[in-house]
Amino acid sequence: MHSSAITPADILSQHPPEIRAIAEALRRLIHSEVAAMTERAYPGWHAVGFRHPVAGYVCGIFPTDESIKLVFEHGRLLSDPAGVLQGDGKQVRYIELRRERDIPAGAIEVLLREAIALRSR
Repeated sequence: MHSSAITPADILSQHPPEIRAIAEALRRLIHSEVAAMTERAYPGWHAVGFRHPVAGYVCGIFPTDESIKLVFEHGRLLSDPAGVLQGDGKQVRYIELRRERDIPAGAIEVLLREAIALRSR
């Protein structure tokens, strides 16, 4: 299969149902919060990435068989008022999720808006 033919569903189909449920909930949340966001499969990263037409690459869903990381490309620069971001890299921060009911929807909405505003200046 040519990489351009791989879809987000193809990447997510390789994981257990509970992981797919988290990913689908995150996809719905991201699209409902930012209608202009487009998503694309990144087979090399084994991820589903989200781009904004002005801000560029904003975040991505990185699934494993045990959890999902919602990675914010410029997470280090985000204020993270709810304190949900993890990681200590130079740029990226993430939220790790193991159950759909643990998705901090309000915090993610705030982070998405801030990430887009930050990169749209």
